[in-house]
Amino acid sequence: MKGVIIGGGIIGLSIARELQKAGHNITVVEMYRVGRGASWTAGGMLAPQAEGLEPGTFLDMCLESRDMYETFVKALEKETETDVGYWKCGIFCPAYSEEEEHQLLARMKQYTDMGLSGNWIDRKSLEGRYLSLGKDIRGGVLYPDDAQVDNRLLMIALEKYARHRGIHLMEFTQAEELIVQSGRFTGLRTSKGTVEADYCIVAAGAWSEKFVRAHIFPIKGEMAAIDVDKKDIDRVFFGSRAYLIPRKDYKRLVIGATEEMVGFVDGNTVKGILQLFTGLKETLPHLANRNIQEIWYGYRPATPDLLPVIGKTEVENLYVATGHHRNGILLAPVTAKIIKELIVDGIESHYLEEFSISRFRKEDDGQN
Repeated sequence: MKGVIIGGGIIGLSIARELQKAGHNITVVEMYRVGRGASWTAGGMLAPQAEGLEPGTFLDMCLESRDMYETFVKALEKETETDVGYWKCGIFCPAYSEEEEHQLLARMKQYTDMGLSGNWIDRKSLEGRYLSLGKDIRGGVLYPDDAQVDNRLLMIALEKYARHRGIHLMEFTQAEELIVQSGRFTGLRTSKGTVEADYCIVAAGAWSEKFVRAHIFPIKGEMAAIDVDKKDIDRVFFGSRAYLIPRKDYKRLVIGATEEMVGFVDGNTVKGILQLFTGLKETLPHLANRNIQEIWYGYRPATPDLLPVIGKTEVENLYVATGHHRNGILLAPVTAKIIKELIVDGIESHYLEEFSISRFRKEDDGQN
């Protein structure tokens, strides 16, 4: 079987790896270099609990993927001899107000009632642990099972896997038009010629709407990185004012992230970077004295309900795996598993019904 994947990010390359392992001949079409879009600009948090996701099917899928991660990265590291910086450091959610404290405690109780881990740490305990602490922080919730991965190292490993295992990477190539005959996908026209294939998977992130009506739109995010030492911070801080991600090797601290619905507007802004550094100073003030390493931005692929779009489309042998919004890095293992099982084994995951592209059909019909 021959498959073509539009999009060489975390989702596209994770799916390509699974399908290649199943013996399929896979081509990935990427408009830039593989792995250098939203997957490169992300934070790498594996944080279904710290994100405060509502109990339900989406949380279940995120928890399943988080639980898959250690096995996923260990296998990839062995295959590529590349450390991807996976760290089950736990994620701490600080409360900057009494209202936030009540909200965090209520969500923590929901999770602990489900059998998940979580505990409150008061300000006094925090003061003994960190060199400084924002004056508004009252305490916070620690989710010890949330984790992180260095998403850039992960993309380097997935790229290495693809290049060494015979996955054909068509980089700096525009996917231009799906070829559909009698309701069935047969090929993809690109800026470098036509790719004939038995099936196609659209995993083009915020650019997916060009190929399939999945109601995908970009949410821009700005981020920064600074120098950090081990004595500064011992785990991820995920707060309403900023999130702070110390890499496992302590070579940098990633600070994120703004959210703006401005379309594809390239560049960092003074407003965005000020927001990040203000959040940093209001969380761990002493870090304001660290050197800046980098600032950057990216585009998250979002949908109207902020849930992913995964599975079949109305075109036979055309599939979609996009719209993961803030959770693309987290959801890569489970998304790859779902798509591989669907195409190779004919198994339809129970997640597919809820995240089907068909959930937008009523809205589409109303516009026609």
